[in-house]
Amino acid sequence: MKETEQTTLHSAAAAQKRRVQKEQLNTAWKNGHIPAFTQALSAIAKAQGMAETASKAGISRQALYKALSNKGNPSLSTLMGIMKALGIQAIFHPTAEDAEQKPH
Repeated sequence: MKETEQTTLHSAAAAQKRRVQKEQLNTAWKNGHIPAFTQALSAIAKAQGMAETASKAGISRQALYKALSNKGNPSLSTLMGIMKALGIQAIFHPTAEDAEQKPH
């Protein structure tokens, strides 16, 4: 998949495959494409069950749907709760450009 391409999870079956989840989330995150990221989270949450995901995230089912909708803009605490509920972890590291720079 090209970096600039944004594909989406079109089915619950695809969302249940961990490799597909990882690819979708990493591509959207790397490209800074928030709608693709929330859409991927939404597909994964639907595959795992929205009510259960909301409960684990400590929010209502309606709040989960709103946060992961096309117009959603979840707060950081909501996003972290959803990711934790889905068993998803973000790991940060310097970009290649930043990693090449030497400290002053």
